[in-house]
Amino acid sequence: MRGFHSSFPRGSAGFGLLMLRLAVGLQLLFESRCTGALPWWQAALVSVVGLALLLGVLTPAAAALSAAFQLTCLAHAGWAHAAPLLVAAMTAVTLVLIGPGAYSLDARLFGRRRLVLPMSSDGKRF
Repeated sequence: MRGFHSSFPRGSAGFGLLMLRLAVGLQLLFESRCTGALPWWQAALVSVVGLALLLGVLTPAAAALSAAFQLTCLAHAGWAHAAPLLVAAMTAVTLVLIGPGAYSLDARLFGRRRLVLPMSSDGKRF
């Protein structure tokens, strides 16, 4: 996860990223159809990606898949439904670039850790 982003912001910035993840994930779960019914495996993949965004698990990869799905839907739906799909794709790309925030499972799994150095035999830290 270190290659995607450098920190997990807390406070209002972390809450804003949580809201961004919820918006993209819920849109994927509620609007998982482009113009027609998806095959079961595609619907399952979109649902897994949406749940991953809601929980904040592997957020950059899930957001990249979300953006690809939204752009694919845009290609099939035409310009009549362009605005919501473009906003969803840009929001997903924003999540790829910024990261999940402190209120995610990614922060728990890959976040900052406190390093405690052991004492040497003379009572000093290494």
